[in-house]
Amino acid sequence: MITTKLQPPHLRDVLVNRPRLLRMLDAATAGKLAIVSSPAGFGKSTLLAQWAAGHNASRVAWLSIDPPDNDLARFLKYLAAALQRVDPTLIENAEALIDSSPVTPVDSILTGIINHLSRASTPIFLVLDDAHLIVSTEIASFLNALVAYAPPALRIVLATRGDLPLELSNMKMKGHVLSLGDADLRFSLEETEDYLTGVCGLDLNISAVVALHHKTEGWPAGLQLASLALAHEGSKEAFIADFSGSQRDVATFLAHDVLARQSTEIQEFLLRTSILDRFCLGLAEAVCPEIDGRAALAGVERSNLFLIALDSFGHWFRYHHLFGEFLRDKLAVWPPERRAALHRCAADWLAENGHVSDAVGHALASGDNDLAAGLVEKCAMPLIMQGHIPRVTEWLNQLPGSLVETRPRLLLARVWAQFHMSRPRQAARMLKQAKDLIRRLADEGALDRSTIRSLKAELRTLTAGVISASDRSRAASRLAAGWLQDYPEEEAFSRGTLANIGAFCHYSLGELDAARLFSLKARDYHGASNSVFGIVYSDLLLGLVEIAAGNLAAADEFLDRACRLARERLGSGSYAEAMTAIFQVELAYEWNDLLRAERLLFQHRQIIEECGLVVHEMACKLHLARLAAAHGRQDEAIVFLERAERLGIEKRYRRLTASALNERVRLLLLRGDVRAARLALRSRGIEPSGERSSLPIHPLEEYAHIGAARVLIAEGKPVNAIAILDRVAERMRQDGRLRGLMQVRALVAIAAHSAGETLLALAATVDTVTLALPQNAMRSLIDEGYPMRQVLEFARGRIRAWRRSSETANFVDRLLRELSRASGDRIRPAAVGQAPAKRALSSKETEVAALLMRAYSNRQLAQSLSMAPDTVKWHLKNIFGKLGVSNRTEAALKLREIGLDGSVERPFAG
Repeated sequence: MITTKLQPPHLRDVLVNRPRLLRMLDAATAGKLAIVSSPAGFGKSTLLAQWAAGHNASRVAWLSIDPPDNDLARFLKYLAAALQRVDPTLIENAEALIDSSPVTPVDSILTGIINHLSRASTPIFLVLDDAHLIVSTEIASFLNALVAYAPPALRIVLATRGDLPLELSNMKMKGHVLSLGDADLRFSLEETEDYLTGVCGLDLNISAVVALHHKTEGWPAGLQLASLALAHEGSKEAFIADFSGSQRDVATFLAHDVLARQSTEIQEFLLRTSILDRFCLGLAEAVCPEIDGRAALAGVERSNLFLIALDSFGHWFRYHHLFGEFLRDKLAVWPPERRAALHRCAADWLAENGHVSDAVGHALASGDNDLAAGLVEKCAMPLIMQGHIPRVTEWLNQLPGSLVETRPRLLLARVWAQFHMSRPRQAARMLKQAKDLIRRLADEGALDRSTIRSLKAELRTLTAGVISASDRSRAASRLAAGWLQDYPEEEAFSRGTLANIGAFCHYSLGELDAARLFSLKARDYHGASNSVFGIVYSDLLLGLVEIAAGNLAAADEFLDRACRLARERLGSGSYAEAMTAIFQVELAYEWNDLLRAERLLFQHRQIIEECGLVVHEMACKLHLARLAAAHGRQDEAIVFLERAERLGIEKRYRRLTASALNERVRLLLLRGDVRAARLALRSRGIEPSGERSSLPIHPLEEYAHIGAARVLIAEGKPVNAIAILDRVAERMRQDGRLRGLMQVRALVAIAAHSAGETLLALAATVDTVTLALPQNAMRSLIDEGYPMRQVLEFARGRIRAWRRSSETANFVDRLLRELSRASGDRIRPAAVGQAPAKRALSSKETEVAALLMRAYSNRQLAQSLSMAPDTVKWHLKNIFGKLGVSNRTEAALKLREIGLDGSVERPFAG
C-alpha cells in the first residue's frame, strides 16, 4: 500500500489564511456529505488539508484517489486502511476478508462500517480527494449506499474536478448535501495580496496585485504560476501587463492538465467556442454545426472545464479568462478564412436573436464592415445611455472613417466618444460634420420628421457638452438652461444629459445650489429614459457638490448609491462605477483611510486613464500624487502633478490645472524649495506679489492663488498672503463651499501665526477646526505638515475648551497625533525672511475687545476709553478683520470661542 495516499498533502510553512472558507467547510461537514468542486488548480486539496489540520487531524480519514483505484477490491482496501488510521478497531479484518473471498465482500464491509460508527459518539470525517477519478459503477453504488446509510458519526467530504457518479438529488432535497464551488474557492483581493506578498515574498505595489487578481480571477494556480515567473522577471510591471493564458507556464499547465485529457470532439468544441465572450447552447451549435452541441456542452460542464455559469438557469456561460486566452492562442494557427467564417456564424446568430451589441465584434472580426456599421448604428445609443462608451469607441475605431462619415448616428456616436474622452476640438469638428450631414439628408428627404427632431435634440446636447469640455462653463450653463425649456418630452436622455452638463458647469463655477437643482432634474429625466449611466452621473455630481459644501457624509451616500446602482445594473468594473469610485478615493483620503483610498484608486485607475473624462483622469492623477506624498515619495508625487498640469492645460481645464499647481507648490515648499515653488507659479503666468487688490478671484483660478499665498508665507510675507486668502475665502463663504473654506482658513491660521498675529491665528484656527470636525476632515490639515501642528498646539494652549474632554478637543488631539506621525513633521519648511513676531493687538485694541465682550455700545466704549467715536470704529474694524467677522455679535461670539474673558484686562496682549 502507498501510505502517502492516506495522508493529507504536506502544508507549506506559510499559507494564505482563509478563515471564511474554513468556516464554510465546518458548516458543510456538519451534514452527511460535503462536496468541494472546482477545476484544476483551485486549491481544493490544500484547503481540505488546512481544514483537517485545524479541525482535529486524528479524526480525519484521508484517501487520495488515483485511476487504478477504480478496482473495487483495491478501493475497499484503501478505504478500510484510511478509516483504521482514525479508529484501528474499525473493520479490523477488512484486507484479509477481501483477499480470501472469491467475490468482493461489499455488503460485509459496508455493514461493518455503518454498524461500528452507529455506536460512536465522536464523528469521523472521510475525505476522498480527486473523487472525479472514480468511474467504476460498483464503487459508485458502494458510495451511494455509504452516504445513504451513514450514521451521524460519519461525515463524508468529496473533492472533485467535475460531476460525481452519485445519486445526490434526493439527499440534496433533504438538505444532506452542502457544496463549495470554484466561486467560493477563488482568492479574494485580500487573499491574493496575502499570497503574493506574504507567502511568495514578492515586492509588489497594490496596483500590480489588483492587475494580477483581475487577470487570474482569483485562480490560485494562475497566481502561483505568475508568482514563480515574477521571481525571475526584471520588469514586474511589464510581465503583469502581458500576463495571459498564453504565458508559457500557464499554457503548459492547461495543455497537459486540462486540454490533453479531453476527447478530440470536446477539444474541437472548446476551440470553436473560445471566440465567444459568452455563449448558450444555440450559439455554441451555430459555431459548431458538425458537433452534438448539447452533448459537448454537457460534457464540458460535467468535467468542470473552467466553465462559469452566467445565470441561475444554466443557459449562458463563459470560460475563465486565462483558459479562454489559452484556447484562442491555440485557435490562432487556423487559417484566417476559417476563423473569419466562425465569427460570421456567431454574428449572424447573435443579430438574429436580438443580441446586437454582442454581434458587432464578431462582424468586425469577420471583415464585413457594412454589417458591423449597421449593427453599431442600432445599438450605439442604447449602449451610450448605459455608459458603455469605451466599447462603442473601440468599434468606431475599427470601422473605416469613410464609412462612419456617411451615417449620422455613427458620427454622433463619435462625438459622444470624443466628448467623454475630453477632446473638445476633435468633438467640435465631428459635430459640425454631423450637423452638415443631417441637414443634407433632411433636405434630400432621407430622414423622417421624428428622426430629425431626435437628431437635433442630440446635437444641442452635444453642443453644450463640447463647450463645457472646452472649459467655457458659463456659456455652456446658459445654453443648457435655455434649451431645456423647449426640449421634446420624448427625448428624456438628451434632456437629462443636458441638465447634467448644466449641473457640472454650475459646480465648476462654485454655484452649488444651482448645481444641485440641475442634478436633481437630470436624475428625473434619466430615470424616465432608464439610463443607468445618466442616473449614476447625476448622483456623482450631487456627491461632488456635497464634497465642495463640506457635507462629506452626504457625499459618501450619493457616491455609494451611484456605485451600487452601477454594479447592480452594469456589472462590476464598469466605466460608470469607475468614474464614481474615483471620487470615493477623495473621501477615503480626506478621512485619512489611506489603505481604502489606494485600493479604490488602483482598482479603477486603468479604465479611468483609458477612457475617463478629463475631470476623472485629473482627479486620478491628483490622488496618485497625494497618496505618494503621504507615503513619503515626494519626487514621484511631483511627477504625477506635473503630468496633471500638462493635461489640464492641454484640455483647457483651469480649475483642475490650478488644483494640481497648488499641490505641487505645497510639496516643493514642504521640502524647503521656495525658489522652485515660485518658478512653478511663474511658469503658469502667476507672479506672487505683495500688492493688495480688491479684484475678485475667479473660482476656476482660486487654487492657483492659494499656491501663490503659500509662496508668500514661505518668503516671509504672511500679511500679503492673508490678503489673497481673504479674497478667496470671502467667495467660498458666499457660495457655501465649506471644504475649500476650511483649507483656506487653515492657511490663514498658519500665515497669521507666522506674522505674530495672535488673535487672527486663533480665530482662523477655530474656524478651521469648526469646519473640519463635522466633516471628519483630517488629511487636508495633516498635509499642511509642521506649520499646522504649530498652529494647533499654539491654539490648544490658549483655548481652555480644547484642553477639556469634548468632541472638539478629541478631534484636535487626533489631528495632532496624526501630524506627529506624518512625514511633514520631519520636514520643517525653510521660511525666507521670516517676519518678526508682533503683538496681536495694541493696548487700546485689547481694551476695546475686552469691553466689547461686555456688550458695550460704541458710545459706551468711547466714554470708557476716552476715545473719539471714529477711533472706536477704527479699532473695531481692525478687530473684526483679524477675527474674520462682519459685526459686533459675531465678534463677541468668536472672542468667547477662542477663550477671551471679558473680565481680563489685557488678554492676548503679549
